[in-house]
Amino acid sequence: ADIGHLYAPQQVHIKWSERLEEEMWLQGDVEKQRDMKVSFLMDRSKPGVTKSQPGFVDFVVRPLFETWVACFPDCKMVTENLDKNYEYWKSKEAKPQTPT
Repeated sequence: ADIGHLYAPQQVHIKWSERLEEEMWLQGDVEKQRDMKVSFLMDRSKPGVTKSQPGFVDFVVRPLFETWVACFPDCKMVTENLDKNYEYWKSKEAKPQTPT
């Protein structure tokens, strides 16, 4: 589930990324309540999943999907959608975020 949405159409991918981030932050909230060390990417006060997508794609997802497409060339849309979603996150990284 953590990587399947990365090749989905962009609006679906963004929604699932946000859901995953919220799920992870809820786990971090529980860890804080229990005086536990908060796990990586699960602390609301720090950048979460949506801020780490490019690195996750570069080191985990892209090598996997490129290998998949090399074996099954008819699945090229997987990397095409991945590239579009990757560019979305890279563009957000480049722009300074304004507080809401």
